Amino acid sequence: MSDGTEAVMTIPLEPGLEVIGDLHLDPADAGECERFATWLGSRAELKRLVVLGDLFDAWVGPAQARMEGAQEVLGALRGVASRGGEVNLLWGNRDFLLDEGVASEAGARLCGDSLLAVNERGERTLFVHGDEFCTLDTSYQRMRRVLRSRWVSGFFLRLPRSLALWFARRLRSGSKRAVGRKAPEEMAMQADVVIDLSRRSEARVVVCGHAHQWRDEELGDGVRWVVLDAFGGDRDCLLVDSGGNLVGSDSGFGSGGVS
Repeated sequence: MSDGTEAVMTIPLEPGLEVIGDLHLDPADAGECERFATWLGSRAELKRLVVLGDLFDAWVGPAQARMEGAQEVLGALRGVASRGGEVNLLWGNRDFLLDEGVASEAGARLCGDSLLAVNERGERTLFVHGDEFCTLDTSYQRMRRVLRSRWVSGFFLRLPRSLALWFARRLRSGSKRAVGRKAPEEMAMQADVVIDLSRRSEARVVVCGHAHQWRDEELGDGVRWVVLDAFGGDRDCLLVDSGGNLVGSDSGFGSGGVS
């Protein structure tokens, strides 16, 4: 997560921009990935797509990019670029090992942990995944720091495919067990952390995913906080309308989009 002083990629906030997140696609499930590719291929009018992380349910390195399902997804994203659109990918807690090579294959720009959008009035909106707001879950935050360390990340990125897939399965099952043992309030995103990040990034709107449940509320200090549904939910898309406003919407993908 940016601390507000690091260089963060900036894009225009303008009509034609759409935001989704938490697709949790499984590269081993070619049918699920093909369904997403078909949906994305039908979006001929899309000018820019921002993915708030967890495009994939588990990503442990470029070895997975050769899988049939991953090829479907990367090809669909590349199709957006071929039609004149742009794709911005953020890291999620499941796919923070997506690298520049995979992003290039998708015709996308990898934005890391955060992305800023600025409208014609100079007002800033910050996009992040959202797991960084779960500060009461101290065990998760410790694991997050370890997994994102240079040594651990480098280890995963060099794994052969068979071992990478084994680790991916272990990470998925371990995550599900850990979630089942924790109280909801321990895993909840904290509004004070959202406000703090808003101040540091000078963004009056903060948009994230991760919680898989729609939220659009005004916090203290006039900060607007938007949380998207997981992809396939009722309000799983945020778009910029003709007036330049951020509006929650239904992507039309349907409830089968989340694994």
